[in-house]
Amino acid sequence: MKLIIPTDLSEIKLYQYQKFIAIDEPQNEDVLKCFLDLDAETINLMKVSDVEDIAATILATFKKNDNKFTPTFKLNNDYFGFIPNLDEITYGENKDITTYLNDWKNMHRAMAVMYRPITHKRGTKYVVEDYKGTHVYSDIMKDTPLNVVFGSMVFFWNLTNELLQTIPNFLAKQTKKEQIAGRISVKNGEAIQKSLHLLKATLDDLMKFQHYPYTSA
Repeated sequence: MKLIIPTDLSEIKLYQYQKFIAIDEPQNEDVLKCFLDLDAETINLMKVSDVEDIAATILATFKKNDNKFTPTFKLNNDYFGFIPNLDEITYGENKDITTYLNDWKNMHRAMAVMYRPITHKRGTKYVVEDYKGTHVYSDIMKDTPLNVVFGSMVFFWNLTNELLQTIPNFLAKQTKKEQIAGRISVKNGEAIQKSLHLLKATLDDLMKFQHYPYTSA
């Protein structure tokens, strides 16, 4: 039997990781089932030492994660690009990202919002397909390389931190104003700040799994 053992996160697919972290107390057998798509019957015929070594090799890939953001990548025969301009993000995109970016079970749906097929490209500039809902590419996104997934999460985590540092200054300036518009702005800003804190807490929890605390049995 010939096995291709992943040694980098780019060689691990999102759906495989989703299966793995859904297990409460994974064993070496679970590592091979999830990341090599092997069944129990096949694993039972392998040497104990081989199972242990392969599991250790696969889990070691998570220590190599550099959290590098990947703006574009090739999946199957298509090139996908991250939303080019977040300042122009639509209400639907924003709603779905915040809805699905809070649970690993739905991470493929979040990826279907953040990344879509590139329709035009010139140099480093590109245009992605208009958003039509997560159902269009969510199944395809289950095969997204895990390094792309982690990189996008870190991108949003950093962006959220920057916004949380900016809003207090904005609120302080608005508080000094006596106009009605100013008071409305403060109220809106406080609501945004609360939402960002919730998003950051969610991302903090999700990112803990990037270096999964696993002890082989």
